[in-house]
Amino acid sequence: MKCQKCNSTLILYPEGLEGEKICGECGLVIDNALTRKVYTQWTPEWWSNWNEQDSETLKDWLTTLRSVSCQLNIPNYPYREEAARTIRTKNASFSKSQKLSKNKRATIAALIHLTLKEYNKMRSIKEISKELSLDQKSVRRQAWRLNKILNLQKEPLRTQRKTAIDYLHECGGLLTLNKDVLHDAEATLIRLQRIGGNPLGLAAGAFYYACKKYKVRVSKEQIGETFHISHRTVYTNQARIKKLNRNLKANIRVSLCAEV
Repeated sequence: MKCQKCNSTLILYPEGLEGEKICGECGLVIDNALTRKVYTQWTPEWWSNWNEQDSETLKDWLTTLRSVSCQLNIPNYPYREEAARTIRTKNASFSKSQKLSKNKRATIAALIHLTLKEYNKMRSIKEISKELSLDQKSVRRQAWRLNKILNLQKEPLRTQRKTAIDYLHECGGLLTLNKDVLHDAEATLIRLQRIGGNPLGLAAGAFYYACKKYKVRVSKEQIGETFHISHRTVYTNQARIKKLNRNLKANIRVSLCAEV
């Protein structure tokens, strides 16, 4: 059952609270949800527990989930149990996909990231990967696969699409208050908006390009950390944008000469 106020999972307290349900997130109390007598005949459903009817593959997935969530210090309710519910309801997809099964820990790490994201409890893939000693690229790849599989059948777990300009203002503003840098980077992204590529990487590259242009001392390592990408990606996109800008200027000069 979900809280009417914040949509978080309600917790039932039978001892001393007369069967009231209380939201573990915002503290909203719903009086007398169940009496103590009824509660003695009721047990909560733990999706992460298994029984004799469960296959060995499913047990393995749930065991990995319990291990990873414990290592990440993820609360049982609602996050771990919501992830376990996803594993059970989409058991066929988890069991049949060799790409998901090949690295169960990376897949579970990605699932936890997506589950937390549903509840607006953001923990980045970079942070989760570091805590679990996993390759960040592997976890990101599994998150992409999970999103694709889960979105085939339900609306949740969708990734909000942001433009490069969105990322620029969201992350670039944390590194500098120089409006010229931000305006120049935005103008670059607008001018080159058809080149394609990862919007996060393009935003970081355009920002680094503008910083170098205006001699603002922000390193590619600082940019990579703030934009949650590698410094190599920052440098690669900056070099690409620099080359494209140079070609664009050359083409403009050729066009002007031809008109004359």
